Amino acid sequence: MTFEWGTIVKTINWTLVFNLINFAILLYVLQRLLLKPAKEYLDKRRELIAGRMEAAQADEERAAVLVDERQAELAKAREQASRIVEGARREADGIVGDAKEEARQAAQRIAADARLEMENERDRMIADLKEAYADIAVMGATRVLSREIRPEDHRRLLDQLLEGIEDSELKVSP
Repeated sequence: MTFEWGTIVKTINWTLVFNLINFAILLYVLQRLLLKPAKEYLDKRRELIAGRMEAAQADEERAAVLVDERQAELAKAREQASRIVEGARREADGIVGDAKEEARQAAQRIAADARLEMENERDRMIADLKEAYADIAVMGATRVLSREIRPEDHRRLLDQLLEGIEDSELKVSP
């Protein structure tokens, strides 16, 4: 069975040929009018989505950097706050220590002033006692010796007597 061209052409159905040609024309028109714009639209959409993804990634990276910076600033602020608190604590301890030292020194001054005042008072009392003893001695001696010794001689004798008397003999305890 050999086919010759003429026989093939006679057996071909012309409807099939026209349908194939129509189909080819339809494909060409669809490609030009529908496929090409749809492909362009999808390419643009793909680029837009890719751009947004890149922008989102960049924003995410910037946000991560900002978070790290804020955490570093927060840590620095906490460290500075702890240094300030520690400095204030040290300063307060110093102020309290200074106040204690000043109070101790004031107490020592008050005690020293009180001791000095007591010593001065004791010295005055001793002098008053010596004078009182002298007056008593003069009165006693005047009664005993009133006829024979003059008052100037009495005073001289008593001064000599007082010079010989020591504080321990006066029995005054400080």
